[in-house]
Amino acid sequence: MVFHVLKAINNNIVSCLDEAEQEHIVMGRGLGFGVKQGQLIDQARVEKIFSITNPDNLDQLKELLSRCPQPQVEFCAELVEYANQILDHPLNEGIYLTLCDHICFAIRRARSGLGFTNALHTEVRLFYPQEYNIGCHALTEIQRRFDVSLPQDEAASIALHLVNAEHEMSLGITLKVTQALGQMLHTLESNENFHIDRSTIYYDEFVIHLKFLALDLYSPRSSHTPDAAFSDLILERFPQDYHLAELLTKELEEACGNQLSKEQKAYLAVHLHRINTGKEGVNENGTV
Repeated sequence: MVFHVLKAINNNIVSCLDEAEQEHIVMGRGLGFGVKQGQLIDQARVEKIFSITNPDNLDQLKELLSRCPQPQVEFCAELVEYANQILDHPLNEGIYLTLCDHICFAIRRARSGLGFTNALHTEVRLFYPQEYNIGCHALTEIQRRFDVSLPQDEAASIALHLVNAEHEMSLGITLKVTQALGQMLHTLESNENFHIDRSTIYYDEFVIHLKFLALDLYSPRSSHTPDAAFSDLILERFPQDYHLAELLTKELEEACGNQLSKEQKAYLAVHLHRINTGKEGVNENGTV
């Protein structure tokens, strides 16, 4: 791909145009020093290309890159690539903007001696373990590269930004989802008639199911044919588990303004039954 200079953002970052007149941001040591508009970019010196299709995100990224230290920008770009290799979902292009802004600010805040706590640390670590581990990796690298020790709560904050980018949600919605998940788990663990063994595979599967159930309520919903027979069967066989599922999801429904289907509550009831009894609950053919 051939790039021509549009404008130098700083000595290392240049806004440029490709053959199709699409704007990109390229990064490389000394790439912007002394360049003029229309000049051909030396491809051998390009270390990173930011191809952002949203004009608002592009403008904000240019402004952010102009004021953030080059080594921190490079690290954030590497972290996004690292996350892309690990996570199951592709990351929205806005992650370069939000993650770079957050990490650069966190480093600046730590150097100023300002503390930070994330009230959802426990919930994030539980419901988003892959993203949280990437956050922990980021803290280790920040300590090694910049000699800055960030609090462990920052791993949770980085994880939340990754979740936003995976599911294309705003940070506000991600926080609501995570808070609701934490409250649902607290309600369940406070129930004297319910037994939870966190060491079982049933618990791990339940946490995953709960997370995607919550995310589904906040995301565009695909249409499917309701299975009324299955829902009725679960309600008949596991009435206590089904009613507990209704109780757990009530706050979630109120928070997002959407309603779960009877079938979704029935599947949640099956997971609850498995945790409480240590038994499968439903056979492969859909029978109980």
